[in-house]
Parts: sequence; structure tokens; C-alpha cells
Amino acid sequence: MNCCVSLWGEREKVGGGVLERGLCVQSEMDGRLFLQGLETVAFVCVSVLLISQLWPKNEERAKINTRLPRGSYGLPLVGETLKYMASMMTSAPAFMAEHRQKYGEMFKSKLMGAFCIITTKADTIKWVLNHEGKQFVTGYPKSFRKVLGEYAALSLHGDQWKSTRRFLVNSLRVELLRERIPTIEQAVLENLNPWAAKESVSIREETKTLAFNVVAQYLLGSRLKSGPVNDSLRNDFYTLTEGLFALPINLPGTNYRKGLEARARIIETLERDVVSQARPVGDEDQYADYMDYMRKENLPGTTEELLLEKTRCHVLGMLFAGHETAASAMLFAVKYIMDNPRVLNELRAEHENIRISKFEGGSLTWDDYKNMRFTQSVITETLRLANPVALLWREATEDVQLNGYVIPKGWKTVCAIREAHHDPALFDRPSEFNPWRHEQEVMNPAKKLPLLGFGGGPRYCPGAELARAEICIFLHHLVTKFDLKSCGEETVSFFPVPKFSNGLQVQVQERDLSTRISHKIRVH
Repeated sequence: MNCCVSLWGEREKVGGGVLERGLCVQSEMDGRLFLQGLETVAFVCVSVLLISQLWPKNEERAKINTRLPRGSYGLPLVGETLKYMASMMTSAPAFMAEHRQKYGEMFKSKLMGAFCIITTKADTIKWVLNHEGKQFVTGYPKSFRKVLGEYAALSLHGDQWKSTRRFLVNSLRVELLRERIPTIEQAVLENLNPWAAKESVSIREETKTLAFNVVAQYLLGSRLKSGPVNDSLRNDFYTLTEGLFALPINLPGTNYRKGLEARARIIETLERDVVSQARPVGDEDQYADYMDYMRKENLPGTTEELLLEKTRCHVLGMLFAGHETAASAMLFAVKYIMDNPRVLNELRAEHENIRISKFEGGSLTWDDYKNMRFTQSVITETLRLANPVALLWREATEDVQLNGYVIPKGWKTVCAIREAHHDPALFDRPSEFNPWRHEQEVMNPAKKLPLLGFGGGPRYCPGAELARAEICIFLHHLVTKFDLKSCGEETVSFFPVPKFSNGLQVQVQERDLSTRISHKIRVH
């Protein structure tokens, strides 16, 4: 029998269709190679198309670059995003400082898929924030808009933002906050009292639980109590937060996809297990109140379905903004207090004076809160050093002349809050935790330091007073009831939000009455 070795390594019979089979196999392989080639060409074409669409054209670059500050766009598509993220995941982020030293106080970059001008100077940041609605509008990355929703407060501008802000300012006004002090204190005590039976706690978990419970009760009333539903929502919000700060790549396994999935679960849980329940008489419920308010506003084109989606976005946005800042501030305040005995003594003296003035352990009042002056300085200094929001995003609605440069229409302006708060020209020894630097503001408002912990301009956080009250009440009961000791060294990182490697695990010991009384006299 005559045989041959085919090109594919097989011994095949010559004749009787052997060559025909060989040609068939060769044809199939040629076809596969051809398809693979087409796929490669298609991939390259799509990549080039994407880059050409996302990257300024040559003539546009030439025109724009003559008026832009110096800087770098980084890599195609991702820009300098990965470099920035990597820096913020360390204990001493250097991305902004290095760029500022190399390019100046304003520089161009590309972050989160957007061309932007980054400013690190406090005065310039304030100018940008104060021109919200004039030359700038809110301009957070796509991941924020998609995960929180297009109608969340962070994404709104124009008439829609004005309507929502009126609602927020009214629902967070001082008169209502005065009445909420006992409710906030009750939530704090429910969180802290179990500590007495524990050897150690995770401050991160405890503060996030407390902050979430306070804002959830504010938004949804008493229907959202501690338990499995609350725990499920809180855990999903951890995942949602990761998705907010991720590159908007909607593929399985990415933080962005996980954030979108967490959003869907949160909405389902709220509408199934919370909103569907009967609302107690006199209870607060922003799901209902916000919908009623928006109906009265009667903005053009608002259908019932759109109204429901706006309400979902509103509640999601408020749950995120309302608990993340307070939780982060409480977490880092505990760390800074533990590391600074003089601060702890001063703080403890202030709160022991308040505690002893109460008759038979009476509840805190609004006046007590307003008398926590040193505590306010501790909070302000904590937000200066470890603000949970490192960047504020705006978008230019026209070509904006600023500091000798032009911010092109449609470009993002990124306000680097963290870098401004570490400016040695404004803050003596900026890396040092020193609450006393803010006490001079009480005596002389003209010496007020340029702090941006709650934003600025027309978008200054309407819930700032609520957050401060919550943190003050937490610190009051913490320093008067417990002594804390670190369980070991932990590293700190700042992305996506400031946190400790092990959640700031601490040993807790309940303080005895005699020790507490000894701190009545204020320490200077």
C-alpha cells in the first residue's frame, strides 16, 4: 500500500480521496487562520478608533496645548489613572506632590477616562467651587454616574440640582437637627454599649455600622432596624463604593461590574423589605417625602417611572454621601486620638465636664453639642489630614481663563483637596495632627484656614452639620466610657477611601467612675 506523510503529521493512503481529505483539512486551517487574522485586524481597528475618538486630534492638540498648563496624559485610554490609584494605595501618596513639583500648582492629566486640569492650590479650588452653575457644573466620572445613578445629587446640575438642594437644605435645617440629637445619641449608645463585653473591636466596622444606621434612619425612618436586612445593605454599600472609584469597564469580575450589581441588589432590598412596609405615623421617609416634593416641583417631562428612578438615585446618593464621610472621620479621629495623649486628655476633659453637668446621666442636648469646641477642632483636623474625598470634580461649560491658562469647554477640572490640605504655605508642619491650629478661628474668624472637608460654594455639603453632630456624640461617649489600646501596627492607604490594613483593631476596656471624675478639670 502506498502511503505518504501529510503536512499535518498523519500517514495517509494515496488515492481514493486521500488528497481530497488533505486539501479539506488544509482549507479548514486556512479558514481558521483567516478568521483569526480578521479578528486581529478588527481589534486593532477598534482600538485605533477608540483612541482617535478619546484622544484630541492633531490640530485640536496643537490649538489646546498652547493654552494648557504643563503635564502628562499618560497612557492611551487609561491615562494616568493606574499611576494615581497605585500612589493612593500607599501610606504616603506622592502622585499629586510629584506632579505639582514638576509642573506647578495646575497641570493637565487624564484620569478615569477624562482629560482634565488638576489644581492643587486652595484659593484656586475655592474659585472653581464658587463658580458652580456659572462656568462649571459637577463633573464626576462615568463610574459615579452609572453606579449611583444619573439622578443622584452628585450628578445633578441646573434646575434639577436646585430643586434637590432646596429639599436637602430644608430636611437638614438646624431646627430639625436639634430634635434629632437624642435619636443620634441612641444610635451611638446601641453601637458602643456592647463594647463593654468585648476584648477587642474593629473601629472601621463599628464606625461604618454606626454611620450607616444614622443616615439610614434619617432617610428611611424606623423601618430599617438592625438585623439581616440592614447588614445586607451595608455590605452591598461597601461593594458599591469600590465600584464608584473603578475604571468604567463593565466586564465580569471588575469592581465596576460588582458596583453595578450591588446597586441593583440595594434597590431590590430597599423596595422589597423597607419601602413596602407600612410607614409608622410621624416617621420620616425620604422615599415618600422626596417623591411628593418632586411632584410639587413638577419639572417638565417627569413621569411616575422617572420620578421613581430619581427617588432611587436620591436615596442611594444620600446613603453613600451621608455615611462615608462620617465613618471615615470617626475612624481616623480614633487613630489620631490614640496616637496623641495630649489630645486625648484635652478631649476627655471637655467631655467629662459635659457628662458631670448632666443630671443622673441625662441625654445630650443641642447646647451640649455646641459646647464641644475642642471636639470640633479635632474633627476639622481629622478631615484635613484624612478627608474621605480626595478629589472634587467639575466640568467647564465654556473656555475658562484661570491663572494664565485656559480650561477648554467640556474638560474636567479636578480639585485636589488632599494636596491643598497638606500645603506647607498654609499649614505649619502639615503632616502633624494638631487640632489647636483651628482654635484661633473661634477667637479670630479672619484667621480661618482654607479647609474643604465638606466641599465649598453652592455645592457645600448640606449634611455637614449632621455629620459633625454624629461624630461629636460618638467621641463624647467613646472617651468617657472606654480606654483603647492598639492591637498592633497597621498600614494606612487612601484608595478608594482612607482605611487601615486591618480595620484599626483595638483592645477596649471600660473606664471606672473614679478615673472619669479625675478628668473634670480641663487640661491645657
